[in-house]
Amino acid sequence: MKKYKIKPICMLVGVALFSAHATSSELSIEQRLKILEKELSDNKKELQATREEFNQYKANENNARKQAVLVDMPMAKSATTGVNHQSASHSTLATTPAKDNGELKLASEQYTLKDLSDYVKDDIGFTYAGYFRTGWGTSSNGSPKSWAIGSLGRLGNEYTGWFDLLLKQRVYREGNKSATAIVKFDGNVGQQYATEWFGDDASNENRMQILDMYLTTKGFLSFDENADFWVGKHSLAPYEIKMLDWKSHRSGAGAGLGVENLNAGWGKLDLALTREDFNLYTRDYSASHQVNTNQVEVRYKNIPLSEGGDLSLTAKYMMGNKDETQKSGESDGSYFKLKDAFLASAIFNQKFGKGSFNEFTAQLASNSIASNFSRYASSNPFGGLNNYYYGDHTDGLAWRLISQGEMYLGEKIILANALVYSSGNDIFSYETGAHSDFNSMRAVVRPSWIWDKYNQTGVELGYFTQTNKNASGTSFDESGLKTTLYHMFKVDTSLLNSRPEIRFYGTWLRVLDNELDQFTFPDQKKDQFTIGVQTEVGW
Repeated sequence: MKKYKIKPICMLVGVALFSAHATSSELSIEQRLKILEKELSDNKKELQATREEFNQYKANENNARKQAVLVDMPMAKSATTGVNHQSASHSTLATTPAKDNGELKLASEQYTLKDLSDYVKDDIGFTYAGYFRTGWGTSSNGSPKSWAIGSLGRLGNEYTGWFDLLLKQRVYREGNKSATAIVKFDGNVGQQYATEWFGDDASNENRMQILDMYLTTKGFLSFDENADFWVGKHSLAPYEIKMLDWKSHRSGAGAGLGVENLNAGWGKLDLALTREDFNLYTRDYSASHQVNTNQVEVRYKNIPLSEGGDLSLTAKYMMGNKDETQKSGESDGSYFKLKDAFLASAIFNQKFGKGSFNEFTAQLASNSIASNFSRYASSNPFGGLNNYYYGDHTDGLAWRLISQGEMYLGEKIILANALVYSSGNDIFSYETGAHSDFNSMRAVVRPSWIWDKYNQTGVELGYFTQTNKNASGTSFDESGLKTTLYHMFKVDTSLLNSRPEIRFYGTWLRVLDNELDQFTFPDQKKDQFTIGVQTEVGW
């Protein structure tokens, strides 16, 4: 069977355009047009000849290939295998050009230039994706400071330049089997000084890590060829509370393995086993010892419950793998005791019209994961704190209820929300110590007036209050509020899911109580007014 390449055709067009540009400084407009017309005519003849051969090829295609949809553009298989498989793959593209509403199409298959672009990208198998936020801000009293982002909200309250960069390359594809290598960089770029080098010390804003480095495959599991099987530094996808910048369900992971999207009755099943080591502190915090933990995670997701509504059930269990030094240190009391911990979640997501949604989450956690529920600044459900494990954990429990989403209240009004209530008993608090109880409530709402697809004006209102009670019964209060007025340049009307976005804002932050962290703004002030411009981009 013959195979036909689209790449030589693309090269002919490229050479024609380049040659026209190279001589443009010496030729008149009429001469340039004449040269272009001749080159295009030659290319058309070449395309027509290819079409005749392609029609013969199409006659030999099987029925399944004939019925393929445009997004699954037909692709001839190479006789070779392995890493170089893509370079041997060939296109089977129809070739007579035609115009339809001003867009160039290929007549025999009605492919648009976008189809061609998508096909080339798929043929190469490479994806470059990313995210970043950056911007300028100043305050009424010196350098602007963020406070309680995880409780008061992000908008007009963050001055970091976070980024993610994703490199994804398909390294094998044959039949229904494929393998893809993925590397994801994650980090922060300082926004304060003109010169800031990357480093890992506490005072350095510029940091970078490789968050993911793994191989994911499809078609290699005989019992479910549509499932994904991966190995490497990776974890199951997190559930993010977007307005508060933390994850309700997330696994910190070194390396591991997992299976995702297994067919399992009503929904899909994900399974993962990952490693996360910690530095275990001595009780006087003068030294630490590396300890190993492994986490088992199970998710049963996308269970349909209503029209547009689905349920996901998730569970994570973290268990220690102790060496003799650790066991001895725990026994004689020189080290804190590392204890197993669990996290269980039920997540109901209801979709509404125009892409709006609301997600409701109920969670229960124990020991060190419960300790992280009590953190007002960021409540990611990690097993430790900044790679360290410490504290006397006494099998205490914490729970929380979360609502987040956005809805259209009319043609011109959209409202986003993030609401969290959490409580815990007999937990270790990083602020008030062992045997602490806590109660916390945080609410952020963002109504916005939609001028048009590209402009919105609104306000974000945030408030939180938290009370911790230590082992002796003493209470400590932390609370604050935030008001942010903004105007946004947008590319769609969604507040949470449309990017890029440029935000012009003015923010007033007020510390009401600070008995947990004793935080103040510069000059011991309890409030701050800032103005700024921020952009957030994802691609």
